[in-house]
Amino acid sequence: ENEAEIVFAGDAMQHQAQIDAARQPNGTYNYDECFAEIKSYISNADYAVVNLETPLGGKPYTGYPCFSAPDSYLTALSNAGFDLMLAANNHTLDRRDKGLLRTIDQFHSQKIEYIGIYRNNSHRETHLPFIKDINGFKIAFLNYTYGTNGITIQGNVIVDYIDRDLIKNDINKARTAGAEIIATCIHWGNEYQLLPHSSQRLLADYLCDLGVDLIIGGHPHVIQPMEIRHNLKHNKDILIV
Repeated sequence: ENEAEIVFAGDAMQHQAQIDAARQPNGTYNYDECFAEIKSYISNADYAVVNLETPLGGKPYTGYPCFSAPDSYLTALSNAGFDLMLAANNHTLDRRDKGLLRTIDQFHSQKIEYIGIYRNNSHRETHLPFIKDINGFKIAFLNYTYGTNGITIQGNVIVDYIDRDLIKNDINKARTAGAEIIATCIHWGNEYQLLPHSSQRLLADYLCDLGVDLIIGGHPHVIQPMEIRHNLKHNKDILIV
């Protein structure tokens, strides 16, 4: 009672070797085996969140540097028990606007929840704040990225980039809408660096000052130090991962 278990996992992506390994003799792609050993852990959580760091941009399927995974990769993540896809990351525009829109189409067709990318401004306005009732806790989830590898938006699609005013406004809207806990998922830092960059520390300070409850980071692909920080202004502990 009075508990909720939330799992956060990160940087689910598809390099070419993984795409090749998933290819079946009939030309389809199957990833179920990849998640077999963790499926029970993910599925048993009250809510599970994963950073989907590849667009579902259609064929040809490609790995680094510009990703595009088969639609069945999303299916496998969902079958493993993940409930929410984080899509604001540096690879979300790898197939440009068209790939982003196709990714959103797949989220909808497979009935999978997502945040971080949107068709346009009005779509974002209707999608956020994204608040889930998890075991009686009203939890808001937010997702932002430091950039998109220099690829710029050409049309009306929206990627939630790290913007302090935007984040502050989103947090205020979530609180107004009744969120009791705010989980801010940030794509930040430098890959393979074991210690956080100064920009991460400064942004974490800012988020703590705004009173978020969870700061969940992605992108470095290594485990950086975790911290439970007591915020005097809001008189609460804040988890930074």
